Amino acid sequence: MRTWQWRRLERRAVAGYERDLLAAVDELCFRQRVVTGVEVEPVAGRTAKIGLDDRGLVLGPLAAVGVALLVRARRDGGTLRLNAVGRYGPYWWLRLSTATQPVTVLSRTLLLSSNDEGGPVTLVPDRPGALARR
Repeated sequence: MRTWQWRRLERRAVAGYERDLLAAVDELCFRQRVVTGVEVEPVAGRTAKIGLDDRGLVLGPLAAVGVALLVRARRDGGTLRLNAVGRYGPYWWLRLSTATQPVTVLSRTLLLSSNDEGGPVTLVPDRPGALARR
């Protein structure tokens, strides 16, 4: 195979992988929307961990404004819900609703994991060629 054929194959594989991840997170939004916890680590790479009972989402790196929005949403209390998720160019976006207003954050990577110790983990990297599976 030529180099361009390998690149095309890689792009197709990454696109399929991202579609599968998006479908899984969409189903999670539809089935189980209440957020059980939000952990924000502004110093350690500006990451956020969003808990949804038996599943978890990890976002990062986040812009400072995204970290501030999540901290404020967590601080405001009340029921926090995961409303939607999608792609915006190379970024993933998540929309959370709070008692006062919706919060939308952009992230380069999105990690969907099981909260069980040995559960499957799915990572969508910021570079298409850097797929990693744990």
